Amino acid sequence: MAAKEIFRMTPKTAGKGTTWKHSEHVAWRKVAGEAVILDVDTAVYYSLNGVGLRIWELLGERKPEAEILDAITSEYDAPRQRIAEDLERLLRRLKKEGIIAPA
Repeated sequence: MAAKEIFRMTPKTAGKGTTWKHSEHVAWRKVAGEAVILDVDTAVYYSLNGVGLRIWELLGERKPEAEILDAITSEYDAPRQRIAEDLERLLRRLKKEGIIAPA
């Protein structure tokens, strides 16, 4: 089964105060520069690379969205508004897939 590719950086600004965590029913490993994430309840796995991997790592530290936005903005060369939009879209997708939950 192929992994679902769920991240490509480009919706409105991120919900600045929300803090997310990895869902209890996921296991993940960093492999060859990407996060390989397994939902153990559904046996579906996902992959995140590049900026998506970095965001996943920050979610694991239970950073609020605003801190994740600040970190990504300081680490990557892209306009802050674009990063905020992409971050919001990724978080919505991760939530929809059930692999993150409010902390």
